[in-house]
Amino acid sequence: MKEFHFSKKYFNKLIYDDIESNIRIIIKEIPSLDVYEEDYSLRVETHHEERKLIHRKYAIEHHSRQDKHNYPHLQFKFHTEEIGTFWLRLEFETQDEYKKAILGFIYKIKNILEDLERFKPGICDDILVLTLVKNLSKEGEFLTQKISESIAKHELEFQNYGNTRDKVKSLHNNPLLINFLGEDNVTKVAASYGKAYSKKKIIIK
Repeated sequence: MKEFHFSKKYFNKLIYDDIESNIRIIIKEIPSLDVYEEDYSLRVETHHEERKLIHRKYAIEHHSRQDKHNYPHLQFKFHTEEIGTFWLRLEFETQDEYKKAILGFIYKIKNILEDLERFKPGICDDILVLTLVKNLSKEGEFLTQKISESIAKHELEFQNYGNTRDKVKSLHNNPLLINFLGEDNVTKVAASYGKAYSKKKIIIK
């Protein structure tokens, strides 16, 4: 049995509101004593303004009591950037691998917050315990590898509205998602959906 509770160690604060820059960050964690028996969730939500309001949600989690997504997965919600919600299944052999992936997720969140430094210098240091998070680069690489394995085995699951091909195109043009998922992984996703679309066109003819 292992305790999965990371926000108390790696985050200085779980809610960040800055009126001057109009940035809001929310971190929500549902801890677990045993991920084989209980739900676990770590979600990070960001709000900021550029030419328009940008609202993004990132999560690594599983829902043991639900029929859908009752396995470890990444979830992204990028509705203000024409991508919407999508999920990526993750597979782990042990709880230690799951823990390593969660730590990798936290490392990747550091890169997300660093992007907001252009609007609010010092925001990363305000929210994260940087002295610890900076040491999680290997865990970040591990999660990137798990993402690669998942893309090879499972398709990304998009919420079933809108044109999926357009969403993949928008994903492929989003620097933050490219950085989070890995450039090679996003290219593979775009290529796989391109092939699927071509086959569909052939079948229709």
